[in-house]
This record gives sequence, structure tokens and C-alpha cells, in this order.
Amino acid sequence: MALPFYIIEAQAAGTPATSVASLLAAQTAGALLSNPLWGWWGDRFGKRELLQATAALAAAPALLALAASLSRPAAADVTLAWFAAVFVLLGASGNGGTIAQLGYLMEISPDDDRPAYSGYFNALVAPAALLPLAGAVLIEVAGSPVLFAVSAVAAGLQCVLVRQLRQWKEVRP
Repeated sequence: MALPFYIIEAQAAGTPATSVASLLAAQTAGALLSNPLWGWWGDRFGKRELLQATAALAAAPALLALAASLSRPAAADVTLAWFAAVFVLLGASGNGGTIAQLGYLMEISPDDDRPAYSGYFNALVAPAALLPLAGAVLIEVAGSPVLFAVSAVAAGLQCVLVRQLRQWKEVRP
């Protein structure tokens, strides 16, 4: 829900508009550099635990953006460094979540039905593409601190829900 609004928040906190490319590069770097960690984590501890870790990590960018929104750092250099960290975490948590979700799905789906499960997954998550519209309404009505707080709470709720998932070995006959 909040993803499109991190750039706007960075600019509102004093990051120059010319830094947008640097922030997007930080997001890409976070995604790429975290891939070996996510692969190792999922293989070592399981996809459910990877889902748990990436769900917990997903709260960090929202909390950091919320802190910036509430405190408004004075120096643009501090703001750029702060938001670069936010974007690294966005990239890492987003990529890790995708790896974990698809990995978990492939573990629990029967071998012959994996294409169908993949299709169901895509159909079920498609409405999430509309969440930024809800974020736009929320930011217009209540402001960016509320949007980032709601995002952090949603990540916390995701952690709770992931804990309810069973290990794939328990699910498969």
C-alpha cells in the first residue's frame, strides 16, 4: 500500500528530487545483494521461516519512514542516507518475500498441480496491486504518518498469520 509513497516521503523530508535515481538504485542493490541470504535462509531453515523473516523485515521500511515523517531530519545528507537505508530494506524485504512465497507455494503444492497452484497464487494476489489506491486515499485523508503506521501494522499482522502456516512436511501426505 505504501510503496509508491516512499519517494514522496523522502522528498517531503528534504531529499532532493535529483536523488530519486539513487534511492531506486539502493532498492535494486538491496534486492540483489540479499538474494544469496534468502536462498541460504530458505534452504537452511525452511520457506515458512523465510516468510516469517521477510514479513518482519517488511515492517522496518515503514517504521523508518514513519520516524522520518514525525521527526523531519534537518540535513539533506542525513535524509538521503536515511532513505537510502529505507530503500535497501524495501528491496531486500520485497525480493525476499517473493522468493519465500513462491518457494513455500512450490513446497506445499503437489508436483503435478504446481502450474495450477501458481495460477491460483497469481489470481489471489492480483487485488494487492490495487492497494496503492487505498494508500493514496489514506494519505490524503489522514497523512503519511498514518499510512506508514498502517503499513507497519500490516507487516506485523503478516508475521502473525505466517506463524499459523504449517511446515510443508506436515501439509503433504
